[in-house]
Amino acid sequence: MNYNIPGIDIEKAIKNSGSEELFKELLSDVYKLMDEKSNLTETYLKEKDLKNFTIQVHSLKTTCRMIGAIDLGEEFFTLEKLGKESNLEQLEKLTPGVLSSFIVLKPYLEPFFSDSKNSGAKNSFDKDAISAILNKLIAAIDDFDLGAAEESAKQLFSYECNEELSGKLQALDKLISNLDYDEAKELTREILDNL
Repeated sequence: MNYNIPGIDIEKAIKNSGSEELFKELLSDVYKLMDEKSNLTETYLKEKDLKNFTIQVHSLKTTCRMIGAIDLGEEFFTLEKLGKESNLEQLEKLTPGVLSSFIVLKPYLEPFFSDSKNSGAKNSFDKDAISAILNKLIAAIDDFDLGAAEESAKQLFSYECNEELSGKLQALDKLISNLDYDEAKELTREILDNL
C-alpha cells in the first residue's frame, strides 16, 4: 500500500502500532476524531480553559507520535508545556498553526477510514471469554500498547451482547478510538464488575 502522508514516518508508525494492519486501523481512528479533537482544543482555548486545553493537546501529542507524525507531536508537546505554564499569549499565537498542520493530514488519512467493526457473524455470549478480553484490554492500556487495545476492543464486538452491554462496549470502543485511556480503563473495570 502506498502511504504518501507528508510528515509521517511510516516505518516508525508501523513499529509503534505493532503491525501494518493495526497502523491502518489507527489511521482510520485518527481520521474519525480529527475534527472533534481540533474543535474541542479551539473551544477550550477561546474559553481560556487551560486545564482541558492541556488535556486535549496532550492526547493529540500522543496520537501524532503513534501515527509517526513526530514533528507535529513535538509541536503539540510545546502547546502542552505552555498550557501547564498558563502562557495564554503564546498559546493564542501558536495553536492555530499547529491545529491546521494537524487538519491538513485529514485528506491523506481518509483512504484508511473504514467502519468495519460491526460486520460479520457473532459468537454467542461467553462471560469468561469476554472477561478475559477485558482483562487483556486493561493490560494493553497499562502497557500503552495501542495495537493490542484496538485488537481487544474489536474482539469484544464478535460476541452477542444484551443492549446495555452492547451500548457500554460501543462507548468503550469510542474511548479507545479517541485515545482516552484513563476513562477507557475505568469503563472496562465497570463492565467487568457487572458481567
